[in-house]
Amino acid sequence: MALKYYAVVDETNKLIYTSWEEVLKILPKLVKPKYKSFSTREEAEAYLTGKVFQEEIDAPCAYIDGSYDKDTEEYSFGGVLLYQQSIYQFKKKYPKDEFSAMRNVAGEIKGAGFIIQYAIRHHISELHIFYDYMGIEKWFTKEWQAKSPIGIEYVKFCDTIRDKIKITFHKVKSHTNNYYNELADRLAKEALK
Repeated sequence: MALKYYAVVDETNKLIYTSWEEVLKILPKLVKPKYKSFSTREEAEAYLTGKVFQEEIDAPCAYIDGSYDKDTEEYSFGGVLLYQQSIYQFKKKYPKDEFSAMRNVAGEIKGAGFIIQYAIRHHISELHIFYDYMGIEKWFTKEWQAKSPIGIEYVKFCDTIRDKIKITFHKVKSHTNNYYNELADRLAKEALK
């Protein structure tokens, strides 16, 4: 089992633990504590200090997220591309359609396709994609068999671009103080307004 890091903060304390049992022992002693779990110590430290956590990768990076409006059944994506010392922001809303049943996942999948196409059009040969929904990676690598209409469409799209760009995937937990992941989330929500 992978080691987790628990960041715990209150008015006077900033603590990191590696076991949930330790967190449970300290919580009653703190005043209005807040806490989150993280995969790495660096992420936990960033949370405690309020700093932006960003993995250091030299290649272009993209962050994508999806959102959904249950009233209108519209969905959207937000995307951030870091390329050549510039930050490109994207957002798009889709009307209710055959993919709406997948809710925010539909938006994230559409966002992945959009960012990949954008990268290819701009002659980017390597891209790191940070995502929330595992299907973005697992359908691309064919570890999962796509059964939903949008999953099948995404797999067909992936088959057409495999030889045009090298993609490395990174799973990011939602709302873990990753600035660009949070920005993609905000852009997706903005697109629905």
